[in-house]
Amino acid sequence: MEMICDILKVVSGGPTKPTHILYKANMSWKVLSSYLDFLTSSGMLDKEDQEGGKRSTYRLTTKGRKVLSLYDGLRESLNGTISLEASENLGKMLESAKPIGPRVAVSSPW
Repeated sequence: MEMICDILKVVSGGPTKPTHILYKANMSWKVLSSYLDFLTSSGMLDKEDQEGGKRSTYRLTTKGRKVLSLYDGLRESLNGTISLEASENLGKMLESAKPIGPRVAVSSPW
C-alpha cells in the first residue's frame, strides 16, 4: 500500500511522466510499470498518451485523491497526530468507502 501511495503522491502534483515517477518513488521500471497498470485499471490514475502514443503522462483521479487522503489520515492517526477535524473527515470517508471484493473470513491460528 505504501508504494501505491508513494506513486499517487508523486502524481498528485499534476500530469507526470513515468520517468519522473520512477525517480521520485525510487523503484525499478518493471515494478513501476506493474503498479501503473494496476492504478490505471482500478481508476486511481488516468493515462494520457502524447505524440502518437510514444510518450505518456499520468494524472490523479478523484478516486486516487480520496485513496491518498484516506491513507494520509490513517497514517496520521497511527502516529497519534490526527486532529479532531481530520478524524471526523476520516470517519466520513470510511463510511462512504465501497468494498472492492468479497470479504473472506480468516481463522486465527491462536
